[in-house]
Parts: sequence; structure tokens; C-alpha cells
Amino acid sequence: MRPRWLTAGLLLFCMGPGAAAPPVVPSLSELPEVLSHDGVLSVTLKAQAGKSRFDGIDVDTITYNDSFSGPVLRVRPGDTMRIHLANRLDEPTNLHFHGIQTSPRGNSDNVHISVPPGKDFDYEIKIPTYQPPGAYWYHAHLHGLSEKQVGRGLSGALIVDGFADGVPGLAGVRERLFAFKSIEIEDSDNPVINDEWHGVVQTINGQVTVSEAMKPGETALWHLTNHDANQTVHLSLEGHRFTIIGRDGAAIPRPEEAEVLHIGPAARLEVLVIGGEPGDYRLLTRNVLTGKGPALSRDRTMGHLTVAGTPVTPARPVLPPIADLSGLKVTGYRTFVFSQSKDSEQYYINGRLFDASRTDTRVNLGDVEDWTIRNDSDDMHAFHIHQLAFQVMSVNGKPVRFDGLLDTVKVPERGEIVIRLPFTQPNIVGTFMYHCHVLKHEDKGMMQMIEVVDPRPIKHSGNGLVRWLASITKPAELDIPLCTTAGNG
Repeated sequence: MRPRWLTAGLLLFCMGPGAAAPPVVPSLSELPEVLSHDGVLSVTLKAQAGKSRFDGIDVDTITYNDSFSGPVLRVRPGDTMRIHLANRLDEPTNLHFHGIQTSPRGNSDNVHISVPPGKDFDYEIKIPTYQPPGAYWYHAHLHGLSEKQVGRGLSGALIVDGFADGVPGLAGVRERLFAFKSIEIEDSDNPVINDEWHGVVQTINGQVTVSEAMKPGETALWHLTNHDANQTVHLSLEGHRFTIIGRDGAAIPRPEEAEVLHIGPAARLEVLVIGGEPGDYRLLTRNVLTGKGPALSRDRTMGHLTVAGTPVTPARPVLPPIADLSGLKVTGYRTFVFSQSKDSEQYYINGRLFDASRTDTRVNLGDVEDWTIRNDSDDMHAFHIHQLAFQVMSVNGKPVRFDGLLDTVKVPERGEIVIRLPFTQPNIVGTFMYHCHVLKHEDKGMMQMIEVVDPRPIKHSGNGLVRWLASITKPAELDIPLCTTAGNG
């Protein structure tokens, strides 16, 4: 039986023993889950507009299966996901499976697919056997509509089981999933939305406040995923420290201590939390306006944790060795400059707006390249590439110590990073995207298309031309041209 990750919101700001008890708030309810069986996950995701309720306030949202957080899809490496997308919106939509190193072609993780209003489409996503276990997510990814659809709720968590199993010393620890998602509301006559929340409804697993309990010394493994369209989530834990052991779905080489977690748009973290002294604590998100007048704060209380009971011994995990790309032979170098117009209405990569009919970069299967990503602005940009993970080699010209692989990374303002990308897995042959994962920027042009091609020669046989691509051949009926309109409803 797989461990079911209980969902929870937790702690911050130590009030200390004998302090006033926290307000009575509901425990964070378990999110709906869909699990794979015999290697296959089958689910229908119905995208439709409606209303979601937050603390008794109805807000216009766009959801999968009437759940603001969306159902959690839970698989194992090597599984296949068969997802029936039913579009009940008045506009087209599609799906992207963020961080999954699967094929970008056919009816797999192909963001060129566009499902018209009222139509359905069947996706089939094969999770590679080498996919690192951890937290990922799925979301709408139709250019020009990404910010709107994700920002109103079209996303959900995608969990590849087995992270704790791969870290000696974590057996039996309690696992928690935190899916952060916000809605920005510009026009509202509700005083709570306007005055208390300042137009930002911030949630964890669909709730604005939650409660949880731990024992002193108890170790919990938190899987944190930021589904916000544009904003970074900042978490701090006064009186406690987080121990980071994973990023973007994969373990890191060594644990890192942090008092504040900065979880950028689309980023994920695996962290350990050890229950402190008995008392009551608040979970805070930083840099989020809350309240008005003398009560105005830049911290928002998202939940409460009670630490009580018989103390237990903390877990002592040992992180496994991680492959370092530093020793790979680099076959090519490229530079990509992120910039924007003065009115911030157009966003460019190397001076170009996105064009779905244009392939901007071609790479041979088997190549390993170093890319310089330069931010020529004072704005925050987050680089993301589909289908593979990369290693950060330097930041602003200074080499960085190997810290694992990522699929999304912040590019410093007026600065640059160098990343190493291994285009080595045959299943990524095809066309896919790299872009800024601040979806406002992506929708306004900051995205380009890359094609990975197999350079092996075509050979003749008695049956005609045969390309030696046995590991990546796909059935002809799955071929879908770029920018296609799909529908079988």
C-alpha cells in the first residue's frame, strides 16, 4: 500500500508555552487523489468555469473537476497516464505536465495541442523509468491564455511516488503536500477581499487558513509546490529552520538549512521540518499585504500548528549520491537575452516575440550544451524548459557548487546564469518550449521553440527507408501537426 500524503498547513512565529491558543480553524482537508493501478492512471479532467468558496466568500474560478486545487495525480516511474480532457470553457485550452521528462510529440506532453470549447481530447503520458520521484504539477499552457487560466485555477499537483523511499533514514516519516495557489481580484465589492486580503486570495490546498499538530522532535517531510501564475511564495519559520533536501522533484546532493523559503513560480521543494518546543505556531507567507490601518501587515497567517505530546527522536536521513553534469563534454554554447518593452506589454527572447510557426533553436540528440540566460531588465524572470532538467553552472560569472538538477530557475535582475543541458534521452526528440515561467511574460512573447533531432543517418532496407529510432518511434495516428486543433467530442 502506498503511503497517502496527508495534506496540511503548518507553522510559523513561535508564541511559546502558555501563550494564547490559536484561533479555531479547520484542519486542511485531504485533496482528491487519482492513483495509478497496474502501471496505468486513468482520469477525466473537466475544465469549466464556476465559483469556489474561500472563508464563505464566492470567487469566480476555472477548475478541473470542480476542485480549485485540482485532483492530485499520483504515479510511479514507468507508469502511463491516460487523461481525458473535457473542455467545458468558452475558450480553447490544453495541458502541460511540468517537469515530466516525457515525449513532446503526438498526444503526449505536446503544448501545440489546442482543444476547442466543448471538445474533448485524450492524452497519453508515459512517465520515464528514470523520472526522479517527487512533486511536479500539471496546468493549462495555451499561449496567450496561460496566465488567465492558471491564475484562475487550472492546475493540480502531480506526484511521482518514491521520494522518501530513495532517502535512507526517512522511512515512516509523515509526508505533507502543500500546493500554493493564489487568485488576484481587481474588481470586487467585498470588504474582506479588498481590505483584508488586498485583492489577493492566497491558498494552500484550496484553503486560506488551516491547522495541524506535531509532537516535539517529530520529523515531517513537506512537499511544496507553487502553482501561482506569476508570484514567488516566501515562507519563514521563526524558532525553527527548514532543511531542504530536494528541488524540482529530485533530491539534492547535501541538505541545506534555511529560515526563509523562496519558492518561485512553478518551483517545488522537498523540506524536512522537526517539531520544536511545545507551543502554538503560525504559518506565515511573507510580502503579502494583509489587514488595514494599524493592523496592516506584510505577513499573512496561513495556518496554525500545535506542538504537543511526548517527544520523539528526529529522523536522520542520508541523501543519496546525485549525478553531476560538470564532467560532461560540452558540444555547444548559446546565449539568450530576456528583455521587454518600456511599457512592459511585450517581452522578448533575443529581441523576438514568440511565433508558433518558427523554430528558434535546433539541437542534435546526444548534445550537451551550456546556455547563458541573461536578464536585461529590472524585472523578475524565471527560466523553464520542457522535457528535461539542467544544472546551474554559474551565477553572474561566479561558478556555483553542484546543487542538483532543476527545471525552473530565477534569472537575476540585470544579471545572468549559465546552465548545462543534456539533450541525451531519446524520448525528447521533437519540438517543445523554453520560456519565462512568469506567465504574464510568457503570454506576451517571452517564449521560444526548440527542436531536438536525431542525427543518425537514414538507412535503406528491403522495405524502404528505415530510421534507426526504435526507442522513440511513435504510431502514425499520434502525429499532431504544430498548432493543431484537437477534438473528439
